[in-house]
Amino acid sequence: MQIEKKSESKVLDRSYVEVSLDDRAGKVTRKEAIAMVAQEMGVAAENVGLVRMDGQSGTTKVKGVFYVYGSAASKKRIHLRHLDERTLTKEEREKLKQERKKAAAPAAAAAPAEAKK
Repeated sequence: MQIEKKSESKVLDRSYVEVSLDDRAGKVTRKEAIAMVAQEMGVAAENVGLVRMDGQSGTTKVKGVFYVYGSAASKKRIHLRHLDERTLTKEEREKLKQERKKAAAPAAAAAPAEAKK
């Protein structure tokens, strides 16, 4: 793994990191890539957000764009939720979907009752 580009934003408490992974096309998962960047940068994996991974045409090289946050709180405040959901397995994603349905059902049932008052 090679870091191609790195820049810091002190206001957002994050670093923008572009990495190049040689001979990893089709072999690396999103979670593995996040773990590799976290290890390279010396931070916890939950502080790293994957933005994009692209394969290079005609090669086995993969380029990745990551945000490395200073803390989990700053990541939660700034990082888009759907970017983290893309790294979940099918089972984890389905469980999250069911939890959201359960949370939305009581709220939807309470709304018509309040409208009748």
